[in-house]
Amino acid sequence: MNKIQYLQDGNDTPVLDVITQIARQGMEGDHEAQMLAKYIAQGLNVLESIDIPANKRYLWVTQNEQNNPISFNILKDLTSAQPLLEFRINRSEPGAFRAIFFEYEYQGDRYLVFTQALIKTGDPNPPELQAKIQRSLEQYQEVVQHPDHYLEGSG
Repeated sequence: MNKIQYLQDGNDTPVLDVITQIARQGMEGDHEAQMLAKYIAQGLNVLESIDIPANKRYLWVTQNEQNNPISFNILKDLTSAQPLLEFRINRSEPGAFRAIFFEYEYQGDRYLVFTQALIKTGDPNPPELQAKIQRSLEQYQEVVQHPDHYLEGSG
């Protein structure tokens, strides 16, 4: 079983902040945001329970509101920014959720350390995503240098 850890970046927790924003939209009546929030929560539960495959790909099949199968490729290896991975839930509305994370083993536990997130709308490779990837690489180095400072239950 993996432990999910959400890193803070200054006073913010970027991944939780985006998830909270989506959930808030859903609570305000945005049906598409409700569905996106539901799939994000379910997908994160899946990530907690699986071993990340060597090819860094995972097709997750669940059910939509009509109880029909729906699938998501929830993992992507960011080959140009290793060891980063991307957790993905694609929706046309309110957009495609992306969360950047990396695997890290510490004191016998396997962590999935989430660093940055965004909702992609339109541009498949927005400059904002590239900036978040760069920041995530910096955060990876920070965790490697001081895991006891960043990882739950450590120190």
